[in-house]
Amino acid sequence: MIPLGPLDPQPAGFPGCMSCPYRTTGTPAVCFTCANGGAATVPTAACPVCGQELGDDDRCPNTVCTLDDRWFSRVLTACERPEEMWAAVWQYKYDQDRAWAPILGRILVGFLEQNRADLARYDLITAGALYVGPRARRLWDTLRLILDGAQAAGPDWPFVPDLITKSGPTGQFLGRSVATRRAIAEHSLRPALAVPRPDLVAGRRILVLDDVYSEGFTLREMARVLMDAGAAEVAGLVLARRKGG
Repeated sequence: MIPLGPLDPQPAGFPGCMSCPYRTTGTPAVCFTCANGGAATVPTAACPVCGQELGDDDRCPNTVCTLDDRWFSRVLTACERPEEMWAAVWQYKYDQDRAWAPILGRILVGFLEQNRADLARYDLITAGALYVGPRARRLWDTLRLILDGAQAAGPDWPFVPDLITKSGPTGQFLGRSVATRRAIAEHSLRPALAVPRPDLVAGRRILVLDDVYSEGFTLREMARVLMDAGAAEVAGLVLARRKGG
């Protein structure tokens, strides 16, 4: 989006955001360009749903992309450096370094701006539902903070929090098998989700924010509940694709 060369001082370089001179003053253009600098080229044989490189059998390695009832149309990825982004997400989500939230929000807005001609057709941008009640493992909403950071950096985009709610904790996906993730999503996550204002959703095209797209089971359930509430289309908007994340 912008040449980083003329900037003085130079950005620290993604994922050196915490030591970057633009950590608090950067713009979506700076953060997005820095985060995607040196990214690998897009594979020629890519999944039409998520963009991941196809396997030897010409199938996407992400399970849900191959399902007939995935409910979402596609997955958009803001950063094409998955391992570096996963390290940033880990620091933010599991080491609880909340200073990452506005940076990740600016990266998302930079992606939206670069793809405005395509993405302006979406009516609403919301975050996947996380439970932060008294039984939660984490007492702060990591996705909501990123959405807040994005809204501050790109106020003209239609960010709308809390379109989906989650009534209680469900099983943890990290480190689990594909079969276990699917079981958690279908039998624990699905009944915990709700759309409190279907009138806001009906007939709308919606982007759902998540941090990482792994198998797609979480996004599938978010899309299902929104489509059941009358949404015209649901697509995913993630920071990175990462198998097993």
